[in-house]
Amino acid sequence: MNIENRHISIWGDSILKGIILDKTGNRYTVLKNNCVSRFAQETHTVITNHSSFGMTSEKALCRISKSIERTQPASNDIVLIEFGGNDCDYHWDKISADPSRQHDPKTPIKSFPGYLQTIINAFKVFSIEPILMTLPPLDPYRYFNWISQGLNKENILKWLGDINKIYRWQEAYNGIIVDTAQKNGLKLINVRNKFLVSDRFIERLCADGIHPNEAGHDTLLDAFLLYVQSL
Repeated sequence: MNIENRHISIWGDSILKGIILDKTGNRYTVLKNNCVSRFAQETHTVITNHSSFGMTSEKALCRISKSIERTQPASNDIVLIEFGGNDCDYHWDKISADPSRQHDPKTPIKSFPGYLQTIINAFKVFSIEPILMTLPPLDPYRYFNWISQGLNKENILKWLGDINKIYRWQEAYNGIIVDTAQKNGLKLINVRNKFLVSDRFIERLCADGIHPNEAGHDTLLDAFLLYVQSL
């Protein structure tokens, strides 16, 4: 696949924004040499990174629509789409306050395929077949400890049933991404598998258990470069 001097647009969340926890674990910061910036340097491509912290597929759909209205993409553009991590997340403060209620994730699982498909269709109008990306796996135990800080851990665990449900729930959204790619005949960068087959993949995640750290961005970059070579 010849991508040199081609324009790549990335629509994703904090992972492809390059956001990590600093070494003290107190605040989020942007990793200068993240996977996207290094990929641009190594492949000599021009990348416009629209990724944003906390972005869901629903929020992105609005931004993408406005962006396309302003600047219509060219048919030879490459578009990478990475969503799902925030979509499957919950309002943990509400769960902590009342674990007896039914709580929906930020994007209900029944709605996620529709938002993803609408995003894909928005680019297909311009003869662009977007590339989808799977979700890096999370560490449910570290993530549980992170999201329950200052909240009632017992209530959250009572609602979850078991901590590993966090991993299984994210896996369900990842499955939707894979199914959507197959349904539309789209290419898929399987970064999740790259993490899972690596040695001690948990060490490639930040203390929050969900954002790839510097080693994790090495893994993401490897997955991107291998994908390009395979084509």
